[in-house]
Amino acid sequence: MTSRFRRRAVAAVAALAAVTVAATACSRPASESASSSPDGLVRISVGVDPSYAPFFVAEKEGLFEAAGLNVQIIQTEGGAAGAQNVVAGTSEMSGNADSTAVTVMAANPSLRALGVYEESDRYFQVVLRSGVTPQTIKTMGVFPGIGLYFTHAYLRSLGLDPAAVKLVSTSPPEQPALLARGDIDGFISFDPWVAQAVATGGRVVGTSGDFGARYSQWLLTSESWLSANEELAARVFGVVADAAAIVNSDPDRAAAAISSAIQMDPAEAKRTVTQIDFVGRDFTADDAARADDLVTFFRDQGKITGTVDTDTVMLHGWVTEHAKNE
Repeated sequence: MTSRFRRRAVAAVAALAAVTVAATACSRPASESASSSPDGLVRISVGVDPSYAPFFVAEKEGLFEAAGLNVQIIQTEGGAAGAQNVVAGTSEMSGNADSTAVTVMAANPSLRALGVYEESDRYFQVVLRSGVTPQTIKTMGVFPGIGLYFTHAYLRSLGLDPAAVKLVSTSPPEQPALLARGDIDGFISFDPWVAQAVATGGRVVGTSGDFGARYSQWLLTSESWLSANEELAARVFGVVADAAAIVNSDPDRAAAAISSAIQMDPAEAKRTVTQIDFVGRDFTADDAARADDLVTFFRDQGKITGTVDTDTVMLHGWVTEHAKNE
């Protein structure tokens, strides 16, 4: 990994770790954002890691322009920042993980999720230090948000009470060193932090799919902007879906776009995108059930207040109705 990408990745995961704080602090209704932008401009906020590969491919290869669209990709530190840009009206759309989306939606119910553009049950991996088995775990390094959710799910799958395991609050970049020093027995995270831990003696014992957990990323917008720009939103989603298909079928092509966008080593970018399934699709019943479970978990953990009406904020069938033939 280049030093520039490492610095940006650290900033991105730091933002991810702060997502629930930032989400609850940002409470301006999304309906207050502008309903249209000059010259049909669509600003899309994304993070700085390979999970945003469809946007990087579409930008590098001119797919938005070829579709007659005026799209600007805005790179943020990740986490809640993209969705907050939509709330503030400084972006028309954003790409966000489902866990991030629901926490921001708890404070901003006028946000809308159009559909899924990527998902994975193997991107997040379980790493334990030498000499530790799953049943002998005493301490886990955990970053807030999806890290906390996955850790609880993993421990419960082992028959362990999460309350009986010491959970050390960390950021992903800190976890490999903590594991190597023996300060924690394990953690659940993603590359490059998993690879770093393995290089210093840790071992991968499974992925989130092994304990029935997965995540997805959604394309978000505001209710007000969508009501005035539905056909435009459909054309944008169509390009993102086409770019997602390119990432799936040609990871080398995707790696080149990622490297150009965020200065990541192409080999590392290729390895990472093969851990993710990129697809432009509608929400399913499983997506809704997982979103409801995330809301319940974060509410029970005191990370959000109230609830999220997932039937309203997740636009079931929107992709088929509006974007399928774009």
